[in-house]
Amino acid sequence: MSVSALASSHVGSLGHSLGAALPALIPVLVLVVGLDAFCLINLARSKSVRNAPKLAWIIVILAVSAPLGALLYLFLGMDRSGRRDGSGPVALAARPAAPPAVPPTATSGTPPGGRLIVTTSGLTKDYGGNGLFGVDLAVPFGCVYGLVGLNGAGKTTLLSILSSTRRPTAGGATVAVDHRRVAVCPDVPDFEPWLTAWEIVDLARALVAPELGRASVTTALRTAGLADSADRRVGAFSRGMVQRLGLASALVSNPELLVLDEPTSALDPAGRADMLDLVAAMRGRRTVIFSSHILADVQRVADHVGILRDGHLIYQGSARELIDTYLRPQWLIRIADDVAPVAAALAATGWVTAVAPAGPDVLRVDATNMEAGERGIPAVIAACGARQVSCEPAAADLESAFLALTGAGREQS
Repeated sequence: MSVSALASSHVGSLGHSLGAALPALIPVLVLVVGLDAFCLINLARSKSVRNAPKLAWIIVILAVSAPLGALLYLFLGMDRSGRRDGSGPVALAARPAAPPAVPPTATSGTPPGGRLIVTTSGLTKDYGGNGLFGVDLAVPFGCVYGLVGLNGAGKTTLLSILSSTRRPTAGGATVAVDHRRVAVCPDVPDFEPWLTAWEIVDLARALVAPELGRASVTTALRTAGLADSADRRVGAFSRGMVQRLGLASALVSNPELLVLDEPTSALDPAGRADMLDLVAAMRGRRTVIFSSHILADVQRVADHVGILRDGHLIYQGSARELIDTYLRPQWLIRIADDVAPVAAALAATGWVTAVAPAGPDVLRVDATNMEAGERGIPAVIAACGARQVSCEPAAADLESAFLALTGAGREQS
């Protein structure tokens, strides 16, 4: 076969191969062109872009080999805040209305004589009908703020927005301290297993507060209860110890605002008690916002409470106000002597709404509010000369008030 015939044969074979592959390449070409077109349209509509001017991104999309230029814009340039020129926030999916039959937020705005360290206004994060909707949070300086709610109520989403790890769909949040003075401990901290506790906390110090000496690492580990485990590798830590290590890493920078997501979830009863004592001791020195499913923990340490239900903040105020507003304060009193004189003396006071026997030597006492009962019951018993065996609140706790406030939602779900 001649050289010309051989060349002609190879050209024909190549043309046949290209002709056979062309139908398979058409969808890929359409996808690449469509991706470039989407990026250009998005770029034209966006109010702002990241990392470079709009003109530069146009050149990148058109000049860089497809589809690399479009992919660079998607990951590095596209504004993900959801805003467009002239249109304000993007349209939200139909959001659930505020839960019916539940009173609105009990308190809002600045507490009397207090400053606010965290405020939100109409804060919304919409995940297609779930998320947060119109949350107006008000957290005073130096308080311990407990955030409670059922699973899916929006607690972690709210804390993530406050710590700037997520962006709201609408509304805004203001934190009145420098971002370097804000520390966050997630519900499930995760660390490299081959590092020691000391190395991890020291790394946190070097990244966030390099001006602090290494003595702050020792202090943070001691505060979190890990001083004896400083040189152990984290891979051998229990989940509770990892939780403590997350707290130590947050405390090492001496933050003014500390955000804790479920800080006691992985701790045993003794560890929970230690953690709660630690949080309570921070009151007045720094502000703590923490979420928890354990309402007794919140009542023990929080002086302000926020209750989320279906993404709506339905209560904000003190735990005592919540109990007084949504529960009838009630006590069970056991007397070693005749209960009749004590019952008559209690009924004669202005703050007792009802007195009834609950057993041979037990009285059930209803009061107008918690403070009146806590102060008045011992005084009346002492004035009668009776011997008090016990005095226990009956259903006057945060859990009962929470269920009273959210009970309609539980019945509907």
